[in-house]
Amino acid sequence: MKVDPKIISEIAQQLEAGMKVYLNNDTHEIKSILDWDEILDYELWEKEENEILQEWSNYVEFTKMESHEAFDVMEEFAVKIEDINLREQVINVLGRKRPFANFKAIVETSDYRDKWFEFRRKKYIEYIENKLEAEEFDI
Repeated sequence: MKVDPKIISEIAQQLEAGMKVYLNNDTHEIKSILDWDEILDYELWEKEENEILQEWSNYVEFTKMESHEAFDVMEEFAVKIEDINLREQVINVLGRKRPFANFKAIVETSDYRDKWFEFRRKKYIEYIENKLEAEEFDI
């Protein structure tokens, strides 16, 4: 069964929001819960996750990109920034302490904010499609 691009986009949106997403292989229904890495008190979501795991015997679990993958996405975006001063500033902060926070502080308050969000969404969609292909889904 082919996965609808709208579902892939929804999964990307949920991952960007800090969720862990489950895709039912049979029905292509998705359910999301807060990612354990994002919360301190996961007991509130543990029941929900257990229900998903008990109800669905055939599913794919999606989690956010690993930090090295997310860093690579930021680096790839940084070198594409046309504004030379901003590009140099962003590349510079990626080599210092707290690169994620510093990148966010600079890019998300710049004229490149929307371009960054669009770029990151495309990268998350590629990330999801790669996982789906590995699970032998049609995209």
